[in-house]
Formats: sequence, C-alpha cells, structure tokens
Amino acid sequence: MTVFGINITKISIEKIGAQVGQVEVNLAPKVREVRLGELRSPTGKINGIEVLFEYNVTYRPEIAKALIEGMVFYLPPQKDKIDEILELWEKEKKVDPYMFAEIINSVTNEIIPILMTLTKEMRIPYPIPLPRINVKTQG
Repeated sequence: MTVFGINITKISIEKIGAQVGQVEVNLAPKVREVRLGELRSPTGKINGIEVLFEYNVTYRPEIAKALIEGMVFYLPPQKDKIDEILELWEKEKKVDPYMFAEIINSVTNEIIPILMTLTKEMRIPYPIPLPRINVKTQG
C-alpha cells in the first residue's frame, strides 16, 4: 500500500430542498494539485507526493450538495518515480491512472462512512445505495 495517510481539511454539506421522487447521486473525485511532500518518521525523512483532492457529491434533482477536501501522502513503489509524477503534473496537469485509482479508492474508503453519517443526520439520501432484500412469491 502506497497511500500513507489522508488528511481531511474541509467538509461541507448543505441541504437545499426536499426529496421528491427518484434521486440520482453523483460522486466526483478530482485531483486539485500534486506536489513534493515530506513525512517525518523516527528513522528520518521520507520524500513522497502530496496530492490535494476535492470530492464533490451532487444530487439530481438538486436537493443537497457536499464537498470534502483534503490531502493524501502518496509514496510511489519506486522512489525514482517521484520526479516523473511531478513532471507529468507540471506539464499536463495529469496523474497516472493507476496512481489516481489507488488514491481515490483510499479516499473513498475514508470518506464514505463520514458521508453516510452526515447524510443520515440531515435526512438526505445516502451517497451510495444500501443493499435491499426483496421477497419473491412463488406462484
């Protein structure tokens, strides 16, 4: 695992209107910035990548919206990849798809329980569907 830590810096959730009928929920993660980072440990400093992220949750119809911002400390599998990652971001504002998937999966695992609690308290639909049991009658 190369994601060492997730630091949430902002959580904003707003209820706009009442739920009417079918509601569509869209989760939209986005990388805002990639920069060189440093982690201090008992054995010394570890250089890695700081990835600033933004996670938007939108509802259709627009009954609510949520925004979570934060930072992930990412350590590539090979240390020589740090310069390559930073160079790609500086030139094209892009992130390697495998790195993006690993970071967003870690962030999603961290924030979904928070979003589930907040949406329950605010009485708005959960950001992900809950499992349902359907009873079938035999005829």
